[in-house]
Amino acid sequence: MIAIVLIMIIAVLSPFILWQLKDDRVLDVVVLDNTVPNDTYREHHGLLWTMNYLKYVDSEGENYDSDADYYGFFPLPDHQYEIRELPDPIGEDTDLIYIADAYGVYTKEFYGENPLGERSEIIYGGMYSDEMTKVEEKVRGGTPLVVEFNTFGSPTAYGVKERLYGLLEVEWTGWIGRYFFELSEGVEVPIWAVYNYEAQYGVEWEFSGPGFVVVDEMDHVIVLEQDIDIMEDGCMFEFTEQGKDMFGINDGVRYNYWFNIVTTRANAQLLATFQLDLTESGIAKLEAWGIPFEFPAVVKNETPTYFSYYLSGDFVDIETIPGFYKIWGYDTIKRQITSKNDQNENDGFFWHIYFPMVKHILGEVYEFSNT
Repeated sequence: MIAIVLIMIIAVLSPFILWQLKDDRVLDVVVLDNTVPNDTYREHHGLLWTMNYLKYVDSEGENYDSDADYYGFFPLPDHQYEIRELPDPIGEDTDLIYIADAYGVYTKEFYGENPLGERSEIIYGGMYSDEMTKVEEKVRGGTPLVVEFNTFGSPTAYGVKERLYGLLEVEWTGWIGRYFFELSEGVEVPIWAVYNYEAQYGVEWEFSGPGFVVVDEMDHVIVLEQDIDIMEDGCMFEFTEQGKDMFGINDGVRYNYWFNIVTTRANAQLLATFQLDLTESGIAKLEAWGIPFEFPAVVKNETPTYFSYYLSGDFVDIETIPGFYKIWGYDTIKRQITSKNDQNENDGFFWHIYFPMVKHILGEVYEFSNT
């Protein structure tokens, strides 16, 4: 009986013990997040959790804290805030720069709730020119770079975007999109998209059920409805053959959140694409605006001095992430219990795609910084 109890205790404790037995690895990561309207830190929390889980520590041997270890907008109690600017220059020991989100913080989200997604005055946001100068100098000097959606969109200035394009070997078309579980007004779709659609087409917004809303920087709106314009798979994330070889992931996974529509430049390595599963009606609606139904999702740019990745979706944004990370094998469990094709959430994408992909990228950066 005692032996059985001991075996059970060891079985329960082994994931925690195994995590402790793994060696720490020093990786000094500069995270920029200008989109932190509250203390959920959801635009970078998943990244720092992943780094902690994989036992990456900063140059002082400390774990990463989502509420402290980043640059950008810091929300404080009583609707106060502070801005922590990137150092000038960015630290010599920096191994990686990760731009998680640059969209910004706006008055309605920061000073109150904004369930309708109304537009309001910006408090802070966009990728600023001085930030870009610091990042560009460091990257061109040999520091790897990862950039995620939404960094190209308003209010980032055109000149800053052009400099980002040069680092990443991509160009934004001006279009973004998202899959919504419910198109009915007042549920998920931002009210500004509803108003712009009604003004553009001269009809009332009467959509319901799942669908895509695709908008450009001039506020043109396209709506794609489930079963009319969209078939069963929605938006699928698929690795290219090069991406499969690099990341070791063969299966496609459904993606249900915001994405950028970008094109690649000559030196880009296309590692993954988004594929919209559309009917002839849906394809025709996009073609009328010159929009493809397959476009880059992950792009790598490799130069003699640095390499970069552009992730063309809001990949790291995950609503729930555990408060603990000191348990080896947790990611494997999550991949077993989350779906690759769930129409109602995006957790499956995080665990089946984002986590293993970022695990590979962090490993690549670690090797690069130690050569």
